[in-house]
Amino acid sequence: MKVEVKLFANFREYLPPGSDSYSCWLEVEEENTIGQALESLKIPLSLPMITLVNGLHRAFEDRLRPGDVLSIFPPVAGG
Repeated sequence: MKVEVKLFANFREYLPPGSDSYSCWLEVEEENTIGQALESLKIPLSLPMITLVNGLHRAFEDRLRPGDVLSIFPPVAGG
């Protein structure tokens, strides 16, 4: 199944060659988790990040569905 992956800020370095500026389509197995999708892009799960699926906060263990949009952001800080 295919999911769209959007990587922001420093996570863009993990996009596969030929991707546009911040997103790509990723082929994953049915029932794959967010963590498995990130590992297939060689993104270390130990990095601090915010994970959203279709605009909602999700955990690495949550399963993906066909057509989902997975967005990855660095943590936001400010003052």
